[in-house]
Amino acid sequence: MRAPQAKADLRQAARSATSGFSAPGIEAILEDTVIIVSAPRSGSSLLFEQLALIPGIWTIGGESHGILRAFPHLQAENPEFDSGSLGEVHADAETRQLLQSCFLYLLKDHHGGRYLDRPESQRPSKVCLVEKTPRNALNIPFLLNVFPRAKFIYLYRDPRETVASLIEAWSLGLQTGRFVTFHGLPGWDRPAWCFLLPRGWRKMRGRSLAEIAAFQWSASNTVIMDELAKLPSQRWTTITFQSLIAQPREALARLCRFAGIEVDDGQLPDGMLPLSRTALTPPRADKWMKYKNEFEALSPTLSATARKFESFCQGRQEPVNQG
Repeated sequence: MRAPQAKADLRQAARSATSGFSAPGIEAILEDTVIIVSAPRSGSSLLFEQLALIPGIWTIGGESHGILRAFPHLQAENPEFDSGSLGEVHADAETRQLLQSCFLYLLKDHHGGRYLDRPESQRPSKVCLVEKTPRNALNIPFLLNVFPRAKFIYLYRDPRETVASLIEAWSLGLQTGRFVTFHGLPGWDRPAWCFLLPRGWRKMRGRSLAEIAAFQWSASNTVIMDELAKLPSQRWTTITFQSLIAQPREALARLCRFAGIEVDDGQLPDGMLPLSRTALTPPRADKWMKYKNEFEALSPTLSATARKFESFCQGRQEPVNQG
């Protein structure tokens, strides 16, 4: 069975391919979904790529941009494009069921084998689906309506490193179209907007790329913390990019335990991790020094969010190693 190339065909193909499953049956298969949330350019692609290689973890083969684009009403919060945030109201019964069908339709194991291509007797009754796209940071209430029992992995990265990476990616995006999420955004003074669209984005009109990047980093992390704080503590965990890079085997083993996946050391990476497919340059702790003057002006905003993260992690059973 081959997935369709045309995104417009995805909903129809998913509905047809999963017609033999009941709605509760599909929800039961996807019951153990784990969702990565982070600010953009925090290393979520690297984390996702490493988790996707582990036996017992399933994905749709990449990020869920294609699925969301197949639902026009999920493009933005409202017709005024006030944000890219999605809430419970966006996941009405029909949308919710069809989204679950799309995920089941595209579901793949760590070898890339499709769930629906397996003989029925060889399909697990439940899978651990790992889902990732940076926009998830703004959509936790929506995601909980689609995946009611989902757990969350919150990936956090140092603001200086993340914002520096965002500035570089914005510069490239405006030149080439890569990373662009909105063209001709109403009221925006640039030809395009890159990455996720938090509420309050119009205040960035006329601002520098450094200010826009800092706004995205701070808004993303703030929304994540505010939403996860509403959930039972066993439904989410945190990890820093620094700890993932410094001790990848230990970090991934801990996340597998959190997800309920049994794994041995031979199934985990040993040594330095490769660059992710979306990396522009190798990560460096001093990359931000190129933008030192900009960071001095942005320090109050970034520091306030960083302090909130430190407080957010206090009292966790598995404390975060900040590297």
